[in-house]
Amino acid sequence: MLLTRPRLTIDLKAIQSNYLALKKQAPDVEVCPMMKGYGYGLGLVEVVRPLVQSGCQALYVSFIDEGIVLRKAFPGLQINIVNGITKGTEKLFLEHRLTPVLNSLPQLERWEAIVSSAQTQAILQVETGMHRLGMVEEEWPQCTQKRLQRDRITLMMTHFGCAHESEQCADPERIPIVKEQNRRQFEAYHRALHYFQLPGSVVIDAYMIRSAKDPIAQIRTACAILFGIVGFSKKHWFLQNLQLKPTLTIQAPTLQIETLHPGDRAGYGGTYEATQETTIAIVAIGFSHGLPKSLSNKGHLWFSDGKQWYAAPIIGRISMDLTLCDISAIPPAALANGWASPLNEHYTINDMLFDSGRSRSEIACAFSRMEWKYIS
Repeated sequence: MLLTRPRLTIDLKAIQSNYLALKKQAPDVEVCPMMKGYGYGLGLVEVVRPLVQSGCQALYVSFIDEGIVLRKAFPGLQINIVNGITKGTEKLFLEHRLTPVLNSLPQLERWEAIVSSAQTQAILQVETGMHRLGMVEEEWPQCTQKRLQRDRITLMMTHFGCAHESEQCADPERIPIVKEQNRRQFEAYHRALHYFQLPGSVVIDAYMIRSAKDPIAQIRTACAILFGIVGFSKKHWFLQNLQLKPTLTIQAPTLQIETLHPGDRAGYGGTYEATQETTIAIVAIGFSHGLPKSLSNKGHLWFSDGKQWYAAPIIGRISMDLTLCDISAIPPAALANGWASPLNEHYTINDMLFDSGRSRSEIACAFSRMEWKYIS
């Protein structure tokens, strides 16, 4: 295999498998993929196609240009635009049959100006305490049942700011904050369900900590489908029988092998000092490709002989296009193919996010300047 720069391989079959596994594990709700950021940077049409082939009928994106791209490829798909109708986009919603998420009274009024000509329904987003997008509670009385029906609003969604931390909060000081924020948001969600009398949509993390008092009709997720990860303990009831698969592999060419002698310093700033004779590899990948710089002097690159993976500690600071690693203990057979891997089926994004201290979405959206390869 010839590698001249890093290669990101995306397993479309694994993405499809993850979507079907979630549907099987949550048969009482609709599983609706969140494909923001052009499929989290993986290629919007490419990653959506296996989902549509598996029966996916609706999904979310952030911006109207993403919706237009999807409409050209998937005529029958319901495409929900999270950022809603902004001034001047009304005709585009009509032309491309896009479903708006209405986040404020001005957006509701823009929708009302065109709803009689629209071929879709709409979704109402309510603000329950995260203070991002959504109609605030003081405005709810202006959304009467008659108005909701007239405007063809069929679903109510909200977003939880701390649901993903409920079981994985490493900082004890944050546990009370997380619990209180989740309590307040679930109470607000419950009030909204009672007031609007619409089915509710939440992110998968909120679904996994739901109570019997808070019915949920739809769960939204990206990372579970696109990357095969959910930030909860595997002992969680939802995950016990759920088989999610890693979807990404990154390979980068080894450009050079050198020997460090005791006292030699490597990389910018000389943050690594060899204490003994050390064999290192210079690998053609860096933070400009999305490798977290926080893995400097503590992460690993991986080498494979086709049967087993071997960890090579990253040494020195990760630079723009290069990373150094200690290959002193790597068998020659694992070096023979001429490439290293920072991400693979053995070491997944889930591992990388814990080691780097970054979030799932932040890591996933950062990959760039690589050769893209899709396999199915």
